[in-house]
Amino acid sequence: MTLDLWLDNLLAYSVQIAALGATGTVLPFILKLRHPGVLLRYWQALLAACFLLPAIQSWRPLQVETLALKESGSVHIETTFAAAAQSPISLPIAEILASVLALGIVARLTWLGVGLCRLRFYVRNAQRLHPLSQKLADICANMGVAPQIYLSSDISSPVAFGLWKPLILLPASFLQMSAGFQKAIVCHELWHVRRKDWFFNLLEEMAVALFWFHPAVWWLTSRIQVSREQVVDRLVLKTTDERKTYLEALLQMALARGRPELTFAPLFLTKHHLTQRVALILMEVAMSRTRIVVSLTVLLALLSLTGKLASRAFPLRQGPTAPLQHAQDPSSGSSSSSSVAISTDELSQKLVKKVNPSYPIEAKIQGIQGEVLLAVNVNEKGEVDSVQILKGHPLLVGSAVDTVKQWRYSPYLKDGVAVPVSSTVFVNFVLSGSPKAGQQTPGPATVRLGSNVMAANLESRVEPVYPIEAKEKGIEGEVLFEVTVDEQGQVIDVQVVGGNAILVAAAYDAVRHWRYKPVLLNGNPVRAKANVSVRFELNPKNVAASSLPLAAISQEEHLRRVAYANERFASGGKSGSNTDRGRFYVDWGPPDQIEAHPSGGPGKEDPFEIWRYRRSQTGKPMEEALLVFVGKEYRLESMNRLRK
Repeated sequence: MTLDLWLDNLLAYSVQIAALGATGTVLPFILKLRHPGVLLRYWQALLAACFLLPAIQSWRPLQVETLALKESGSVHIETTFAAAAQSPISLPIAEILASVLALGIVARLTWLGVGLCRLRFYVRNAQRLHPLSQKLADICANMGVAPQIYLSSDISSPVAFGLWKPLILLPASFLQMSAGFQKAIVCHELWHVRRKDWFFNLLEEMAVALFWFHPAVWWLTSRIQVSREQVVDRLVLKTTDERKTYLEALLQMALARGRPELTFAPLFLTKHHLTQRVALILMEVAMSRTRIVVSLTVLLALLSLTGKLASRAFPLRQGPTAPLQHAQDPSSGSSSSSSVAISTDELSQKLVKKVNPSYPIEAKIQGIQGEVLLAVNVNEKGEVDSVQILKGHPLLVGSAVDTVKQWRYSPYLKDGVAVPVSSTVFVNFVLSGSPKAGQQTPGPATVRLGSNVMAANLESRVEPVYPIEAKEKGIEGEVLFEVTVDEQGQVIDVQVVGGNAILVAAAYDAVRHWRYKPVLLNGNPVRAKANVSVRFELNPKNVAASSLPLAAISQEEHLRRVAYANERFASGGKSGSNTDRGRFYVDWGPPDQIEAHPSGGPGKEDPFEIWRYRRSQTGKPMEEALLVFVGKEYRLESMNRLRK
């Protein structure tokens, strides 16, 4: 999953949480659900449901295909970026946003760690209350818990924490309180210890740390804390049966409490909860079992409906699935054949949500701009189901595909029924200060050549490395490019015309290193443009012949090979032509096939490459040389010669 897709999913997920939290907050007030014990479980379940949303909903996949569709129409979308071509430095918004989110999580977890350390500091400086008075010892015995109790001058409100060895910290003023106040305060903290509230409070703080940016998570954890304190209040009243004394203790602690305690533990009193707690104590809320069951049933039904609607309106999306392996014609009975081809105006009028693409950094640095042509299928809901690369620069097509997948259209109706449609879409990448689409810029004359003529002018060809992912998935096929060469025969522009998305990058990396003889027009070298293809085939039956070892080459070709080797194979402080791979490249020329394993492979932990050279002569068997280069410096490990 790409960073952009991850951020898109995070935004959709955040909206889903907001919708669920808002609905879940309003419904208890409407249904007058006030029982603190029921509310506590309800708020906890609602928070858990928010975190489980990604697991309980279906993620919507998007498949990037490489089919050739009929150009029935197009939508021209132009995006101009505010970065000069001469200064291609831009802010990586996605990376910055992800960094801010991560820093916020780290900061919140650090804050939590500081609170836990501060608790330990309080305990070290505190004085243990031992032995306990008879009344306090009786309360501990009756409740079945016996935590260690300390007096601390660093706190103004009681704190209970710890799971296996629970502790209670009481303010130093505790000894000056009346016996009734002491009993109420200690009983409150003992109930927190018995219920293991500190553990749940810690989990809630972790949830807030992960979603520090989301108000709904803060709100839900606040509701949980209020309900928990209300539950403990009711338990204290049942244990002591001293309502007036307990209320007076609450008010006295409210007046005595100074700054907030940085402890992340259940406190005897949080000031902004005081009003709600006192009101519930005075009100003595009671609800029948039937009413509770009916209310919870209605809540569950409405919240389920809200979650389903939110997940449909703001779905989470998987990364692109594997492209189709073979080209298909729209009329061949595939799923796209049921799509209705619509005109440019019809599709453009139905665009309701447009997301501008991010300009690829590498493309900016190289000053690359231009249009990317994509074929899209839009389903009955107006969502982009599939995106197909038809034409565009390889450094731009990825961003264009990711962007178009996020566009939304209003449903297309045929005879009153929504139907899928297909068309083509242009995404234009323009650096500021550069001409916009449609504006012609003066430049050298360029002649158009046929594929066969261009192939005849090919002087050197670098074979692509077969992508490992394509091999694992059994993907093969042809990638078609429109190539422009300058007056010296160097490739200066490569545009994708068609091909499998997994194969495009490898083919592009090879084609841009091809070299051609200069094209002459009236005796003068000119720029030329033509279509070229690169075929990827697993276990090829027919392999083109190539120049094998020690074939006679011109001095110009020798120098070209040396320059290429120095550019591509330098390692370990050696120039490329002095490495093992470079020497073979200079002497034998480019291999017919390169199998690269930069991360190692079966039986080998170090990176390695396998080079294959083949030669066939009339009336003689096929000759093949197999070279294996291993290690970070790709030293020659073995060389085998075969005859077929």
